[in-house]
Amino acid sequence: MSNLFFCGGLPKSGTTLLQRILDLHPEISCNSEDNLEFLAQNFLDLHKKYNIILSLLASRTGAEKYNKIDKEVFLKNFYYLIKDIAINRNEKVKFIGISDNNFLLKNLVNLSNVFPNSKTILIFRNPIDIALSAWDHNQRLYKKEKSEDHLNIMKINGELNLNKYIIHRSKLWNKQVKNLLLQIKKLPHKFLVINYEDLCINKKKIIKDIFQHLGCSHDEEIVSKVIEESSIEKMRKTSSDPSFFNKGRINFGGNELDLSTIKSAIDLCKEGLALIKINVPKYKES
Repeated sequence: MSNLFFCGGLPKSGTTLLQRILDLHPEISCNSEDNLEFLAQNFLDLHKKYNIILSLLASRTGAEKYNKIDKEVFLKNFYYLIKDIAINRNEKVKFIGISDNNFLLKNLVNLSNVFPNSKTILIFRNPIDIALSAWDHNQRLYKKEKSEDHLNIMKINGELNLNKYIIHRSKLWNKQVKNLLLQIKKLPHKFLVINYEDLCINKKKIIKDIFQHLGCSHDEEIVSKVIEESSIEKMRKTSSDPSFFNKGRINFGGNELDLSTIKSAIDLCKEGLALIKINVPKYKES
């Protein structure tokens, strides 16, 4: 089959932009985001239910014993499914990408071990702009779908408060980044770590780094076309939901949040920011 790779990151980190950039390359097919977590959970639920059925059948027939099916049997077949999903998407190109967030981040090393020839691209973004983007996104979904769930996931101790939400997300982000970078150190040659800020500011260089990591062509003509077609204006114009492509923030909440909130959030995540080399702007007291 074609060369398999995975891409993703924490939600609202620029994962959609990364996926679009990859899919624009003539040698790459990288569909919109998958939900491998959904598939994995259903496989595990099926495993439990099947063992319950085996137990019931054994009791009905008076069997002295029955053999439970090990969870690993179902997980093994789940990974076969991932491979078959990639094969099914083979559009006669050399590289096939699986774009995912939650499952990928929870199974970085495991996926690399199961698919030893695969590579992974992870994108990060500063937690303040992630939180602001998530806040806007869930507010839009609440207005559109009229579901309180979109508001409830942003509440801190039952309160819908943007400043508290920013602080909470910054703490969580710092832990997640440190944990992920620790895992990546085990297989550094298989992972490319980029950040959204660099992708916005040094787009040409980062796109070349991405294509070089995968081993596909990265000549000037291809890169220039990808840059043009992946602009936020172009993606907004061609999207069925233009509001999804909002502001593309990279300024740590500048002009949107209280300076005290920004400084507190930056202090809480300074270790993670240093690890992924995101430059922190300097804010002057007003």
